[in-house]
Amino acid sequence: MTQGPSVEAGGKRYQLHYFTGRVLASQKQKSTLVSSTTGGTQANPVTHINSTTVDHHEFYLMDESGTERSFKTNDLDFPCRENQTASIVWVIPEGAEEGPFIVAYNHNTKDRVTIEPNRIAYIFAKPAWMVWAIALATLVIVSVIVNVIVGLISVLAPFFFFRWQSRKSAKALLASPEVSKLNSQLSQLQLLTTQSPVTLPG
Repeated sequence: MTQGPSVEAGGKRYQLHYFTGRVLASQKQKSTLVSSTTGGTQANPVTHINSTTVDHHEFYLMDESGTERSFKTNDLDFPCRENQTASIVWVIPEGAEEGPFIVAYNHNTKDRVTIEPNRIAYIFAKPAWMVWAIALATLVIVSVIVNVIVGLISVLAPFFFFRWQSRKSAKALLASPEVSKLNSQLSQLQLLTTQSPVTLPG
């Protein structure tokens, strides 16, 4: 594992990490999550069924020092096969021990896959107690100034706002100069050999 640059997004700092190695094995599978909601009336109930497909990718990389690591990603599906050279990039929030994968790069095919911002928005989410406290404060204030009905409607505003803010911060991180520079440097890496170590150019 190599530590990359740090980046600021959403008012906090995040540390980039990456690992480059030869692909030892790669396995992919899909899973489908099914959920249902029932509405309508008691006499005429209406059931809506939603399904979401998640791509799972497990692969093993070995760098030139002989260090072997396994990686499991969700919805970061990229093409690779044995003996190709690949890099995986992830981001860890300041003070945390781990974080989500954000970029996968195949150096043989030059394919690069970046995670969808919505998939990493959770690392920017505010604590639940904070959102609920603001929502309840909004309810009280609006109910006093306007009326209770408007207060009940406005209580949803903080939840939508912080959700939007988290997605905005995720997009900002992925589009940051630090991530763009690391992507550029990774794209210039040569295929692994036994003569040269894995180091970023420049």
